[in-house]
Amino acid sequence: MPRGGNPELRVRLAAEVSSVPGARRFITDGLLDWGREHLVDDAALCVTEMAANSALHSGSAYMQVGMSDLDPAVRLSVEDAGGLVPLPAVRPPPVLSSGDAPPVDALGTTGRGLAIVSVLAESWGIEERADGRRIWADLAGDGVEHQVRPPMVAVRDGTTPGPGVLPADWARVRMVQCPVQLALRIDQRLDDLIRELQLIDSEEGSSPPRELGLLIERLVTRPAFARHMGRRIALDAAAAGLEYVDIEMTLPRELASSVGELLAADNLADEICETYQLLTPRSTPEMVSLRTWITECIITQAGRDAAAVPYDDWLQHRP
Repeated sequence: MPRGGNPELRVRLAAEVSSVPGARRFITDGLLDWGREHLVDDAALCVTEMAANSALHSGSAYMQVGMSDLDPAVRLSVEDAGGLVPLPAVRPPPVLSSGDAPPVDALGTTGRGLAIVSVLAESWGIEERADGRRIWADLAGDGVEHQVRPPMVAVRDGTTPGPGVLPADWARVRMVQCPVQLALRIDQRLDDLIRELQLIDSEEGSSPPRELGLLIERLVTRPAFARHMGRRIALDAAAAGLEYVDIEMTLPRELASSVGELLAADNLADEICETYQLLTPRSTPEMVSLRTWITECIITQAGRDAAAVPYDDWLQHRP
């Protein structure tokens, strides 16, 4: 337990750029839960740069975003498995001949990101571990902007972090014994469908397929970080030759409604696939069943804290 009164908040995300908005939302919601509204703006900037750094440069499949209560300060952290991958963006900023650090505007794109962290944070650092790297930043909320400073660097024996605690309005969703290849086919079809629907033109303006494509894209954008986490787990399982895998994702509870709307839109798209003779084929009955189960997992677990139901059990008891 940190020295403050709140337990550490932690979430595991795919180390992809699509996860950065999820990391920012996670930290923002956590700070609001803790009554630290005054830290939200600086924390959102810092975690955006830290998570983007991990996604772009770590070479890791996953990252852990955390927040610890140091009362009155808050420590943000992003951990990944990129400790053995060269990462120019975490090197100390260059020092001018005068001995001063260069202005943030003069730094390259990657250097600029973590330079922003050094300006906003009371202190910040990098821990190199046997199992990866951890970047952290302490925010005091005192409104002081610091000069660009190199990070404090330490080498430590790393331990795998636990799942941690979530902000009040977040939930973990488990999809137990999900068929790996079928899940990947559904995910790929969704991407193909969005692209094709949006390419359809009409001489009279927007067509129903194009409008549906835009709707589906909007619906998948909000929970994109959760969807990509599920895809990453399925891809890892496929690479390991697994037929089934337990998929866990974390998301704000309010996004459950978007998932329900996405299922309805996807079902409608199946009709359009035949009506407009699209290249993207209509979903098979097996695909419809699996995406219905995935939707129910998210809605019932995130919305009502229901227990996870394995896919085969769900199929046997489905009306």
